[in-house]
Amino acid sequence: MKRIIILFVLLISYYNIKAQTYTASFAIQAYSQLQNDTVLTDTNWVGKIIPLKIPFNVRISSLALNQIYINVDGQIMRRSTTTGGFVFYSTLIYGFGNCGLRQKKGDISRISYVTEGISPNRIVKIQFKNAGFVGDEKHEDKINFQIWLYESGKQYNVCFGPKSVIPLRALNGAYGPLLGIGRRYLRGTPAAPVLGTASYGFNGIPDSSFTYRFTRP
Repeated sequence: MKRIIILFVLLISYYNIKAQTYTASFAIQAYSQLQNDTVLTDTNWVGKIIPLKIPFNVRISSLALNQIYINVDGQIMRRSTTTGGFVFYSTLIYGFGNCGLRQKKGDISRISYVTEGISPNRIVKIQFKNAGFVGDEKHEDKINFQIWLYESGKQYNVCFGPKSVIPLRALNGAYGPLLGIGRRYLRGTPAAPVLGTASYGFNGIPDSSFTYRFTRP
């Protein structure tokens, strides 16, 4: 019991890492599928946390990382190990959180990435292609989106592509996807987002070409 309590305290402590102030903006921007991308997973998404080595240090809040972990629910995470040997993951960025994504049957459904640009202005783009939903038992719904991490660390984007979704079926009663960084999330309608601390997310699913930019000084 003592070890469990210690782990809980460390988890809470880690989640409260120093964060810098981000602002959010919304734009309509053409969505392009990645080309010459490297596939990270295309089978059995459920429960996976995927490691990704980045060819540069990307700054997320106050952290500089060249190793990140991708949760199949569209979250960028950091892995830590306590002195007692416990391994845990902390979410740094929510790209499409709380919706229960999975591989969709009958489509090319995969997670991949590509690095574009030249130093010091490179971008790592992580793509969720034709992701299905745990709440859709018939595998009829799907979503496409990308998370862009900039080498400068002053910006990251979440870009949405084609979708075929009936929200009540796909989300299984949830409000909508959770997008944000640290403890600041977008909420309200996808076309008129508001950045705040409420963690219940959008009240719908963003349309194709909807792009959300998070920036800091």
